Amino acid sequence: MRARLCSCLGNWGLLGLRRPGQFGRDFWFFLVAIRQNSVTGYIWIGGRRQRVRYQFSQIRNFVCFG
Repeated sequence: MRARLCSCLGNWGLLGLRRPGQFGRDFWFFLVAIRQNSVTGYIWIGGRRQRVRYQFSQIRNFVCFG
């Protein structure tokens, strides 16, 4: 998973969580940082961006579109 995410850094992708979170289970995510145990990026809500971070254990899949 981590290697696949590295190739998507700075691109939009569809992030799927194992359990529904604050923004649902699947949503568009702009990946900006990959840390040892987590990823950080932005989502758009109501025309505004919001920075979010997810642990690798929370992520079910990620499909890159960049």
